[in-house]
Amino acid sequence: MPLCNDTIKERDIHFAITDSDQAVRAMQLLTGVPGIDSMKVTKGSNLHIRYDVQALTLQMIESALCEVGFELDNGVLLRLKRAVYSYCEDALRASLGVEQQNADKPSLTLTSDMSHDPRPDDWRNYV
Repeated sequence: MPLCNDTIKERDIHFAITDSDQAVRAMQLLTGVPGIDSMKVTKGSNLHIRYDVQALTLQMIESALCEVGFELDNGVLLRLKRAVYSYCEDALRASLGVEQQNADKPSLTLTSDMSHDPRPDDWRNYV
């Protein structure tokens, strides 16, 4: 079966090396999110994730993680991979009619007590 037609995707989320336990905390935060089948930490700062593209996309997951304070590795090759994955997943969802069905639903939103960010509340807005 061609990879572009498979609705179950396996991807790696690469975190910035500024904080070595981001992958572990992200895995804890994403546990129980509908559409995510499995996760495991690999190579220290990477999170290997298996999810159903009918429920969510890699872009949704990474955007939600960034919104709650996680830092992703933004190397050129990784940005290129993200763009290709985003295009393929969006095209697959459109061909399956997922975007039309979920147009009124919000994207993935993660709630966190921000305990992973050691800075005081007032410093988070400035730094």
